[in-house]
Amino acid sequence: MITIYKHGQIPKSIETVKLNDVYFNKYTAQMLDNRANRVIEKIDHAELTGPYTIKSRFDGTTLNTDKLSSGCKTVLNIMYNPDKVFDIRECGDNALDMIYSLDEGKICCDYPLISFDMTRVNVYDKSKKKCREIDDYEELKEWWSGED
Repeated sequence: MITIYKHGQIPKSIETVKLNDVYFNKYTAQMLDNRANRVIEKIDHAELTGPYTIKSRFDGTTLNTDKLSSGCKTVLNIMYNPDKVFDIRECGDNALDMIYSLDEGKICCDYPLISFDMTRVNVYDKSKKKCREIDDYEELKEWWSGED
């Protein structure tokens, strides 16, 4: 289950990544394995054909993985780097659906970005310095929109 942090409330001991494209191209791209296939196919409708290449959905052209969408890169960053917090502001609905279905990972955003398919998440309570579980869309939106 993912853990959500509000900006300004992320513990200093956890690295926060705001530039998902740059982080993916520099670090995550070299970590890709078979787990990436489902994400790449579902979000970008492309096929991972090699360690650093994809087959384009438009004309079958081989492209570098740096051509994946920002949303796809963000999901892959979260999957392969569960110890870091990733900003999800550049994600579309298809990427959000995948993020909220992940078994683990950490995310943040300045405003509520919630998949309608969300089932259960952890949210970080800075005042208590611990997480609590939320399993309701409306409750999550209220938490995210609330002042802390």
